[in-house]
Amino acid sequence: MVTKQDVAARAGVSTATVGRVLSGKGYVSSDARAKVEEAVRALNYRRNNLAANLRKRKSNVIAVLVEDLLNPYYMHLAEAMVERAKEKNFIVSLFAVKDRDVRQVLDDLLSNRVCGVVNLAMFTCDFSWYDIFLEEGIRLINCTATGPKVVVDYTEGMREAMACLQRAGRTRPAFVAGIESWLAPNDLRVRFFREHAAEYGMEAREACVLCGNYPLAKAHRVGYELCEQLIRAGTPFDSLLCLTDMMALGALKALFDYGYSVPQDVSVIGCDDLDFAGFFQPALTTIAVDKKAEAYAYVDLILDDEASDHDVRKVHTHLVERSSV
Repeated sequence: MVTKQDVAARAGVSTATVGRVLSGKGYVSSDARAKVEEAVRALNYRRNNLAANLRKRKSNVIAVLVEDLLNPYYMHLAEAMVERAKEKNFIVSLFAVKDRDVRQVLDDLLSNRVCGVVNLAMFTCDFSWYDIFLEEGIRLINCTATGPKVVVDYTEGMREAMACLQRAGRTRPAFVAGIESWLAPNDLRVRFFREHAAEYGMEAREACVLCGNYPLAKAHRVGYELCEQLIRAGTPFDSLLCLTDMMALGALKALFDYGYSVPQDVSVIGCDDLDFAGFFQPALTTIAVDKKAEAYAYVDLILDDEASDHDVRKVHTHLVERSSV
């Protein structure tokens, strides 16, 4: 294996100079830099990140906790996070957290001294050794109720969605929340629906906020079952707001199976604006999230030395109108 000492010998400089060139920190003359870069190319030198991490007692790995690895939304985020992290010579690693059993995962992340943890799960990760992570300089994003976080602000998107339904003459919406009832009150979309439906001439009936067991069950299946439940109960409704596009996909299938026409009988609005939402039949009206901006915010918040332990960065939303309303 080619070492830093080999590069220094070929370039005729000190190992300290090689280190400054490789790290991009500290002054190096243009002549010395050129010699080091030529030696790196000639010798096909690869930096030993493991050794560097051991010296720093911290790795260049950003850990991302995900409950539903089959949800395209999270894969969009992961792709953009990898892109952003690569710019800064960091890598992103996904960790599946099933049944909310995160203790072992967090313990492993602490043992491996990751540089940060991003929680994309729908629950916070309050745990007894939180202070240990902070002492090790490991930044935790969306992991606890009071720590640094990236928040998707659905306010404008929900406002536009409700106004869209109002223009369509809809007065009896239902909300396919899909998540468990104890999680629903904390979701900004559900909260907006409950608190502001009357402003748009609509009934915010509690019976029409439909909770399920996502992400323990797949989103499209939850959307189908909750829509089916609503239909079989005989509850009058003329529109559906869905927590995600994947739930909307399931709801559209249930409506089709039970003889409803969209948007003639029922208007449907999703959330996420996945790449294929425009290819639904009918094309899905949905609340768009700037997924690249959200992903970049996670990485930047971990790597920003100036960020505080209470830093909150918001990502805004807007409605994309298609033919399902």
